Amino acid sequence: MAILPPLNIPSSPNVCDIWAIDATCEIVCSTTSLMQPEIKGHEKLNLPTFAFYIYNSRLNKRVLFDNGSRKDWWNLPPHVLHGITSKGVLGLDVKYDVYDILQQHQGQEQIVNGDGVDAVVWSHFHYDHTGNIQRFPQSTSIIVGPGFKKEFLPGYPVRQDSPFHQSDFEGGRHLVEISFADDSTLKIGKYAAYDYFGDGSFYLLNTPGHTVGHISGLVRTTPDTFVFLGGDISHFPGMYRPTKYVPMPLTLPIETKLDTPRLPVPCPCTLFTACHPKRKASDNNSGDDEESRTSTFYEPSQESWSWYDDPAEALRSVEALKEFDADENVFVAIAHDSALREVVDVFPNGKMNDWKAKGWAKMSHWHFVNELPVNGQPGRKLIAQGLMKDGDVYRK
Repeated sequence: MAILPPLNIPSSPNVCDIWAIDATCEIVCSTTSLMQPEIKGHEKLNLPTFAFYIYNSRLNKRVLFDNGSRKDWWNLPPHVLHGITSKGVLGLDVKYDVYDILQQHQGQEQIVNGDGVDAVVWSHFHYDHTGNIQRFPQSTSIIVGPGFKKEFLPGYPVRQDSPFHQSDFEGGRHLVEISFADDSTLKIGKYAAYDYFGDGSFYLLNTPGHTVGHISGLVRTTPDTFVFLGGDISHFPGMYRPTKYVPMPLTLPIETKLDTPRLPVPCPCTLFTACHPKRKASDNNSGDDEESRTSTFYEPSQESWSWYDDPAEALRSVEALKEFDADENVFVAIAHDSALREVVDVFPNGKMNDWKAKGWAKMSHWHFVNELPVNGQPGRKLIAQGLMKDGDVYRK
């Protein structure tokens, strides 16, 4: 096992409460629209979607990190609708706006209704992360990453190819673009960082590559533990697992949440390394090969029609993510990890702050194998059957 470089996260006694919100947005994509190479039996990728509710009690500030998709996605600007139908989106079903989910549970603990959210951080501009900001009051600010304003404003119809409606930004709404250009910018791990509240409880991280201005978050959940909010820095944990820091074991830990009876318990990892792209031919199909146990299953797609703007830059961001993922005090939560739904107590049932004490990292680390094929046979059923509009098939 390789030695893990230090992340150099500044110390602070200040924490934030954090909840994972199931945004009720189910997406199915062709695997190669997001990652490569294609593995037989895993040609389609399930993408449940999560947002995160963050509360700083010291400052009494409430922030959303990402906002799911708007439930009436067919009312997105034309440029976005074209992308949905031309970039390998095979299924899309959205039941609620995140605003609606907040409204349903207002008044519970530190939870207020959507009108009490001070800011929404968009990890990036894609529709399944920006939601319907017009549901929120004009007092709710929008926080975005570098280059956002130049790339996407003004909105549609002033700019025909904008992924946003111009009305999203009107009425005095504050749009804040974070800059990481200063040479004195804080570095956490290999990422430039911005202390959002100024108290060490919540950092924004510069994680470019998937799109212009893509940012991630790092929430301090106890003085010594953190949740890494990845957005779409990766779309599948097999893009940053396994690694030389945390190799795939010979047998999966007993805590791993597995789909039985398809997968046996105890579960030999040769079932999955057998399909690993880097498995050597000399392995005689046993799958017990060192490289396949220390290398990721996937990398960002380099297809010209993929959802990645800069695959090389995205790969660098993912490489840096591996160091966070290997740290025992960091829980990595990307926006489309099904383990969040099956391991974590999602909003409003419980906070993520006690993730380490509850063993969620151990239960979820290898959870992604449930999606991997065994002997070329697919893992899980697809979570969306076509493009759905109000419960009916809008388009297959």
